Amino acid sequence: MTDRQGFRITVPVGYQRSTDDRRVFYVSPDGAFRIGIKVDTATAGGPLGAMRRSDANGADTNPGFRDHSVVATTHNGLPAALWEFTWNGFSAAEGPRHTFDVCWDENGRMYDVWVSAPVGRLAEARSHFDTALDSFVPAG
Repeated sequence: MTDRQGFRITVPVGYQRSTDDRRVFYVSPDGAFRIGIKVDTATAGGPLGAMRRSDANGADTNPGFRDHSVVATTHNGLPAALWEFTWNGFSAAEGPRHTFDVCWDENGRMYDVWVSAPVGRLAEARSHFDTALDSFVPAG
């Protein structure tokens, strides 16, 4: 699908689109899976620097932040960074969640694609993440 923010991405049927002031989200019908996309200007330190800064501040925005790592990688042949972490989730009823997050710079923009899901559903989360990331095409 082509998102009105100017990128293409494949998300599972039935996921609902929402936004905040900086990001686009696609959320599963049961609310368990959240695919997020952020498009921003490239920042100092590139993707690895951006993810390391996010990781350093992870506890500020993710209650119970733990089991975290940031590693250099590539995406479509471009330098990228993968950030993974576990946190307590949006509410006690929801329970612990895990996030897979990759960002990379392309044509002067930084793209960030992630999936957040319940800890007990990581294989499904990784599948959604891989599909979203592999299908993502930035605006020309």
